[in-house]
Amino acid sequence: MAMSATAKVLAGGAFVIGFGLGWAANVDRGSVLAQAPPRPFMMQRVYTGTDGLSHVENIPLNAQSMLEQIVGARVSVSQPGSFSDYHVGPERRYIINLTGGGQLQVAEGKVDLPAGSIEYIDDLTGKGHTTGNVGKEPRLSVWLRFTDQKQIIGPLNKTK
Repeated sequence: MAMSATAKVLAGGAFVIGFGLGWAANVDRGSVLAQAPPRPFMMQRVYTGTDGLSHVENIPLNAQSMLEQIVGARVSVSQPGSFSDYHVGPERRYIINLTGGGQLQVAEGKVDLPAGSIEYIDDLTGKGHTTGNVGKEPRLSVWLRFTDQKQIIGPLNKTK
């Protein structure tokens, strides 16, 4: 399935906006940049562990990060209070949260997904995770489907 030029521009723009929002949210406005470098922007990768449970790891988003080729884009809106019980990701994808307050439940506990955060969904098997909109406004997110749908079991960050 080929993406139209408009869809590619919208998907690229959404990724840039999500990155910009996340960067802005992670910069400590009270410090002088010369005193301390800004914290790296992190995305949360949700993956299936060898124990069959969904886990989360933080991955810095930079030029060395794993970047996936995108084959499709979709905009999703979930209403405040919406909740999806345990489920696995239906496909490998990035989810860029633009508004609202999402929250996942994985083996380690709850993971907050504020506006500007990026999720890397890779838990296609096992118990899965829950997803809820815990904010007071609709959660608007952009889903970017990966061309490569081969699941990666376990963390990418092997030093855990």
